[in-house]
Amino acid sequence: MSFTRILRDRRGIALMTTMLVAFAVSAIAIAAVMMTLNATLVGKYAERASAVDAAALAGVEEARSRLNTTRSMYPATGFTTIENNATVKNASNVAIPKLTRSTYVGPSGIASGQYGVVGSIISVARDSFGNKVVRRLEVNQESFSKFAYFTDFETDTNSSTIVFGGGDQIRGPVHSNDLIRINTTPTPAATFFDQVTTANSTINNQGNATFGKTPLLGVARIPMPTVTDLNKLDSMATIGGTRFTGSTAGDAGEANTRVHFLTIDLGSPYGVQGFFMVYQAGTVTTIIPPEDYVSASLPPASALGAGTLLERSPNCGDFATGGRFMPAYYHDTTTLALHQHGISTYTNANKIARRDSSLVKGTNSRCFLGGDSVLTKPAIATGGNAAWLTTGHPDGGAWVQAPGGIQASLAGLGAVITNRPDANYLFPLSRQWNTSFKGVVFVGGKVIVDGVIHGRVTVASTGNIIFGDDITYFQGLNRDCATGDIAGYFSGQSIMVSNNVMNAPQTLNTDGSHLSTPAGTYRSYVTNTDEVIHGFFLTLKTYGAEENGLGASNVERCLIGGTFNAGRGCLVTFGGIIQSRRGAVGLTSGQGYIKRYQYDVCGATDPPPYYPTTGVFIKNRFYELDPTRFSAAAWYAANQN
Repeated sequence: MSFTRILRDRRGIALMTTMLVAFAVSAIAIAAVMMTLNATLVGKYAERASAVDAAALAGVEEARSRLNTTRSMYPATGFTTIENNATVKNASNVAIPKLTRSTYVGPSGIASGQYGVVGSIISVARDSFGNKVVRRLEVNQESFSKFAYFTDFETDTNSSTIVFGGGDQIRGPVHSNDLIRINTTPTPAATFFDQVTTANSTINNQGNATFGKTPLLGVARIPMPTVTDLNKLDSMATIGGTRFTGSTAGDAGEANTRVHFLTIDLGSPYGVQGFFMVYQAGTVTTIIPPEDYVSASLPPASALGAGTLLERSPNCGDFATGGRFMPAYYHDTTTLALHQHGISTYTNANKIARRDSSLVKGTNSRCFLGGDSVLTKPAIATGGNAAWLTTGHPDGGAWVQAPGGIQASLAGLGAVITNRPDANYLFPLSRQWNTSFKGVVFVGGKVIVDGVIHGRVTVASTGNIIFGDDITYFQGLNRDCATGDIAGYFSGQSIMVSNNVMNAPQTLNTDGSHLSTPAGTYRSYVTNTDEVIHGFFLTLKTYGAEENGLGASNVERCLIGGTFNAGRGCLVTFGGIIQSRRGAVGLTSGQGYIKRYQYDVCGATDPPPYYPTTGVFIKNRFYELDPTRFSAAAWYAANQN
């Protein structure tokens, strides 16, 4: 009987095993179903999250497009709400269910514009399932300093058309709102190494130019800056104590105000630093008009008497025994002890003879812009004028003292500054010694500029900005774009190179560089016959050389890019030219300058302070922000300086 019971027990185990197997199979089936359901849910969640993220990314791009269409939408401070919980549509313009978006725009970082116009577009997208994404696009407005060449009109101020030709080579971006014209000869007549764009539908004689990139035709017109943009720079300079009142007197290449840039080695820990000084003309017209003196213009016969021009100049003279300099005008009124030329009998007659026959022909002859210390009448005891900063100039002018706060700040540097005679006349190109400095120097009227720039500065003027001599970067051309030297020039009138005794060769007893059919022997009165100018030049009128068609035609050697002669050598620029109308710098017959223009790539990424922008916003970098308790108002408030 026990054997029978054992057999019945085994049949029960089989049943239980069958049931367990059934349960296991059911569990596996249920698990498979659950996994499938979970995968579906995860996929749908990922799809929704992806849609939310895509909506946020699309939002910043749509906002950038709207900004470039309606530029008034961009605020100077705070932020603008472009859309608030708006319905999001797909590519077929169909609303996406349960998905909304808010988009904001405003300045970020340093919002003043000193380092360019930089802003942030923020897009917040969310759905009804709790997904939320916050995306930020950093944008910046293109500066006009991105261009190597820009014109509103391809005609000059007389409405005459100007063409690219003669083997012109243009490096860097080129744009014109007008029809670009290429000459018929030579072949090719011009070479463009970078992108060329024009608002016109064609380029005249395009086939006779070489293009590094296919030109873009019919692009949107880029409006020129306006007087409103210039007035912004006026206010910035006023804040920084670097706003000066000039004059409109004189010819186009003459000015009563001179801004001279210089460098000073302050020693450890500051090293070489940049400064500028300002000379203001007086009212004395006994010798020549003050604006002629400041700009070193050729003295007119009406001011000095018939037949007495360069040889009576207050800006030119020579270095004699002991290195003492004597302006030509003082040669016949100064004692022998002050200016020894090795003449045993130094009567007025032979002083004048020495001046006229040798002074402005000798290798020691030089010319200087008005205000230079060597141009003041020497004192007998010292051979120089110790008060040259305030007195002794033939026009009665003087250098401008810096505000007391700047003087006190620089005095803290000790003897390296206080021992200098010009200590109280130095304006630093740095906030370290002028905390209010905005990087802008503004002149109400015309201004003549020269010197060596070490810093970041924009020179602006309601009148002409005139280059009286070379103006270059202390760091040279191969510097760091973010921190290196850079200069911008913005004129409400024209920007030009002066036809003065510094830039143009001259003759004795004639109008020299002002003659259309010159005669006589020409001589240069500077060590470097090329004019070298660094910076970006923006003018609401034209950029060119004063009286470019007058004077010598082939007497000065172009020192850069080949052995060529021209009337005034080469005009060498490093930067970019932005002008309303094209200006000329020379003629094919040889007068004026040969062009040697080089583009500065730093202008595209690190423009001069407060330099005008095209208004076009370009993409910089994308960021993803933490969506938890995100507030647009709080973010912009925390990220605007």
